[in-house]
Amino acid sequence: MLKTIAIVGTVAMSSSAFALSLSEYLAQVEGQSLRYKQSEEKALGSRLVSREADLLTSPNFFLEARKSFDTSLGTPPMSMYDRYDNDVYRAGISQQFSFGLETKFSYAVTKNAYEGSTFNPDKYWDASPSVELTMPLWANGFGSGIKAQEELTRQQNKADEYANLALSQNLLIEAEVAYWQLAAAQERVKIQEQALSAGNSILSYVQKQKQKNLGESADVLQANALVEAYKLQLQQAVNERLRLSRTFNKYLNTNADAPVPGLDSLNYNYLETLKIPDQRPGDRLDVKASRAQAALAKASSDLILERNKPTLNLVGGYTLQGRGIETSKAFENSAKTNHDRGYVGVMFQLPLNFKAVADAKAGAQRLKDSADINEQNLLYTQEQDWIDLKQSLSESKETLKLSRTMESAQKAKLENERSRLRQGRTTTYQVLLFEQDYTQAQASRVQAATQIIALESQLKLYQGEK
Repeated sequence: MLKTIAIVGTVAMSSSAFALSLSEYLAQVEGQSLRYKQSEEKALGSRLVSREADLLTSPNFFLEARKSFDTSLGTPPMSMYDRYDNDVYRAGISQQFSFGLETKFSYAVTKNAYEGSTFNPDKYWDASPSVELTMPLWANGFGSGIKAQEELTRQQNKADEYANLALSQNLLIEAEVAYWQLAAAQERVKIQEQALSAGNSILSYVQKQKQKNLGESADVLQANALVEAYKLQLQQAVNERLRLSRTFNKYLNTNADAPVPGLDSLNYNYLETLKIPDQRPGDRLDVKASRAQAALAKASSDLILERNKPTLNLVGGYTLQGRGIETSKAFENSAKTNHDRGYVGVMFQLPLNFKAVADAKAGAQRLKDSADINEQNLLYTQEQDWIDLKQSLSESKETLKLSRTMESAQKAKLENERSRLRQGRTTTYQVLLFEQDYTQAQASRVQAATQIIALESQLKLYQGEK
């Protein structure tokens, strides 16, 4: 997931040798965020549980052991005995095949013992291999019901998996945005510190000019007002950095006030030339979850239809029997066909509440139609969101380009006006205005870059799961 989320291109290393990179931060989020771990565990759990569908058509081993007794009067009356003990041991394999056939192969060993009997032998063993077959011809014909049940199980868990993967993906995207917002806030603090330093330099200059009777009191008052304004703006920037630091730490499940290291600086050149894909790379995970929900609704509808069909099953069975005083002799005789039995037949069942059956079928179809409509709506919304995202990114790139151009122009204008002030060719008020213009241009550049990063992070929603 980390490889999907990280933006390698936006990383421009901070001057600090100990800057925490984006990939390092996201790796920490994956390892420490409880929300992320929960979503990943649920997604993996849903993926594994979907294997339950395979069990529907997998062979099953069964084993039965039973001891019983009987002291009732025998029938006919000449078959008299005082007590009958019967031990049954049965083992076998049963399987439901995807094409509908139900099979059961078993081998039974029975011990028969009569006390006080009027016949001989009164103790013997029976060994009986048998096979039982059931083939649906109407409901679940050709395995349609079992296939619907398999699909129902798979799609339910697939929808859950995609939903939880979407939560994991969104959390990493949110964490990435939080990283860059904090990086931008750190840069805004530096901008305000530089502005305050420049304001203090101007204030010191005009104060010295006033002391030499070369300046006006108005110049000192104006410069002092600018310094106070810069102090306020710096405090606001510091407060914003602290707020974003708490958000930054929230994704790490650490103390909200834990110290934050230096972060990578914004790469303005990369952001200004960011390549926007012409075609949508893939479907969002919420759309994939919706597609799974549509398939789930179809499987549920098919299952309801199958359950309410008349039942018509072809059944059959065949058993061999071997008997002997000893178990070995019973086993040996069970391979012979001179003592066997079998049956074939049909089973039919028809629900008589025809109105309820019709309503159930109609309701199942409506649920299926509703899921199809929801999927179509999400696909439409996804395409429109993609178009809007591309347009917003293009506009934001242009805004950043203009912001950087404006910043360069404001810087050149300010430096020229400072030079003119030293030559006594302009007023302090004019320089102060230009200082404010330059600071605002720097803030606009950071804001434009932050907007691009926020939009670029949305591109990852269209990558799907890896």
